[in-house]
Amino acid sequence: MQDQNGAPPKARIVYVGGSDEAYSRLLPAFAEAGYALVPQKDGAGADLGLIDIRGKAVSEKKAQAIAAQLRRKSPDSSVVIIVDPYIDVSARKALRRHGELVTIGEQPDALIARCRHMLRLRNIAEEAGERLKTLATLSRLSEFPPIASIQSSLHVLIAGEPGPVALAAVNALRPVTAKSICVFSAGQAMRAIENERFDCAFFLPPRENHPLMSLAKALRRHPRHNTLPILFPLHDPDDAAGLTQRGAADFILASHVSDDLAAKSQVAARRARLTKAMRRFLNACSGDMIRDPASGAFTGAFLSEHGARLCARADQTGRPLALMALKIAMKPRDGAGAPDRRALHKAARLIKRVTRAEDTTARIAADTFFILAPATTAPDAQKAVQRIKGVLENTVFRSEDDQRLFAIETQTAALARPEGFCIEECVALALAALRDEGRVRPLSQQSSR
Repeated sequence: MQDQNGAPPKARIVYVGGSDEAYSRLLPAFAEAGYALVPQKDGAGADLGLIDIRGKAVSEKKAQAIAAQLRRKSPDSSVVIIVDPYIDVSARKALRRHGELVTIGEQPDALIARCRHMLRLRNIAEEAGERLKTLATLSRLSEFPPIASIQSSLHVLIAGEPGPVALAAVNALRPVTAKSICVFSAGQAMRAIENERFDCAFFLPPRENHPLMSLAKALRRHPRHNTLPILFPLHDPDDAAGLTQRGAADFILASHVSDDLAAKSQVAARRARLTKAMRRFLNACSGDMIRDPASGAFTGAFLSEHGARLCARADQTGRPLALMALKIAMKPRDGAGAPDRRALHKAARLIKRVTRAEDTTARIAADTFFILAPATTAPDAQKAVQRIKGVLENTVFRSEDDQRLFAIETQTAALARPEGFCIEECVALALAALRDEGRVRPLSQQSSR
């Protein structure tokens, strides 16, 4: 199946329970975002289950039956449930046991953002599991940190204008939190986040272009705070579209704050803690035969074992697997002299830092790197490798004696793994694409900084 741009979909999402009219309205929006929204009859092996129960009577038994039916066809998929804003507290509590609740208006932007977040968490968890299997095969488990999250009471930040919603949030969180800090401005919120540890945040921007929205977007890109869950109140479900376009990803209706905020904050905090622990495990850089000590990238031995596992899983699930290759060359700023080993190692470590935790970055030559990106399409891989190239070529590296400066020239290639290709064939295919790129545009002709 392909999206409207001719590329394979990023994920397959099965739609259950809604009318044909509702399905038709959601279909083009999901296709534009790169996802294939399929009916229940085609839902076997789907990446995510989407249950639409708007306008229907809800009972715990019915919700459990629908969720169980989806999981029988797709055991590995998470469940997102679209609900009406007026369903009662008991129904929301029952539904929350079986999936993530989302309330949408006419625009499905918030729903798509939530599905994207759930799929990203799935990818991180799957990669952590596959990497554990590889490490066990290579007998290197003891050299990596355990995947364990802290167990403590919540610390929550409430930021925004005082009012009935803020007061309801404080009262709702009091029984489940060890500390709740309330601030009024984005600047105060930023200082609080830099000086305190928070498990969850509740932002109340009075308008869409408030500085709190910019702060939320900045936190999502910050390496220390990108796992912090930030909730936004909605007075009207239609407001979610505008806030989503400005960086918001998780919402709660203002009328539900008193009853649902405590439970939603606890779930979000536990999920964020576990995600942080998995990322810490995936980013661990130690172990003989696992990581290259100079660059921090994986070794060829690890790539051979783990790459075979990822290729087999891609064939089993039908998900895309992207291949990226980079070749770097040091260019002295003074125009003379040989490349410096320390500068080359720093550039190599920078490649590892700017890739995702779930990506597998391996060093296959002194100046050549290969990246496996699970659940990633070729167009997205092309964008990712161009970002890596931009970071490298706009960074100046120093020699070991700090006396010389070096710039980087980079060749890149990105493509999708053909179905059935083993890891050795994938590496050969990526290197061939890299070689062809070099023929089209020789390294000496690339722009220097």
